[in-house]
Amino acid sequence: MSDTDRLVAVADIDTEAAGRFAEQWDARPFASVSDLLREVTPDAAIVCTPPNTHREIVSVLLQAGIPVLCEKPLAHNLQDAEELAGLAAQTGLPAYVAYCHRFNPAARLMRDYARQGRLGRAHTFRNAFIGYAPHLTTAWRTEVDISGGGCLMDNGSHSLDLQQFILGPIASATARLHFDGPGRGDVAADLLTISEGGGAGLITVSYVSPKPEARFEVIGTELSLEYDYATSGKSVTVYRPGAEPERQEMPAGCEVRFLEQYRAFREALQGRPTDLATFEDGLRVSRVIDECQRKAGVTGKRP
Repeated sequence: MSDTDRLVAVADIDTEAAGRFAEQWDARPFASVSDLLREVTPDAAIVCTPPNTHREIVSVLLQAGIPVLCEKPLAHNLQDAEELAGLAAQTGLPAYVAYCHRFNPAARLMRDYARQGRLGRAHTFRNAFIGYAPHLTTAWRTEVDISGGGCLMDNGSHSLDLQQFILGPIASATARLHFDGPGRGDVAADLLTISEGGGAGLITVSYVSPKPEARFEVIGTELSLEYDYATSGKSVTVYRPGAEPERQEMPAGCEVRFLEQYRAFREALQGRPTDLATFEDGLRVSRVIDECQRKAGVTGKRP
């Protein structure tokens, strides 16, 4: 937070956790958002709870006139996402989804190059957010009633938002979902997506890959740009036909994305333009995930 911001209240059903966090920031703890709003009127709220709680919590806040930055994904199912997007449109309040990777300077560079036509014809977006995290295969992230799915809903929602941020809305998608245990959500997914502008997305997400990888790139006919979280730091690799790869230095690396996201939220509350994902953007991601789940023969559960 900036020096002028102050955390005034925190709500958590775990009242001991609420008390500890509130004490750390000299704030007031509450057991629920409704209890909080009876005594406090905040300028804005950040919702960082599991996806299946978003509709109830965010609805209470928006109906009370409180702007919201909600953790991704917008909701654990398409119906809740549609309701929240509709409520945000109805109230007209600032309401955003916390897709932090938009605020990696590399992603913003790729978005700008694509919009300016500097890539030529941009026809491929490639992304991998994979690693070995077997504990997540039995955590709430793969409990369907809580998360709405698994790795596709978790890592994949970031991937889909990144593609839409850089290349525009996705028109269609299909996915192969991979499962590891009865009654739980997917632990990995491979996606083929098609943007409205014709570009294709090749996306891989996984909790069970022995090889860690976190990178994204956009490939055009005149220029290709690649960013690797592990090795690039503050630079993007640039590829031109017939030339050696170049490093384009950035003012900052991926570590600034959460700070920049919060700064963007503050600016949006002041009526300034923002790169934050709107609830409508979040709904688009939910629609793509729902389409992938349906085509894979599963809607929020293991087939």
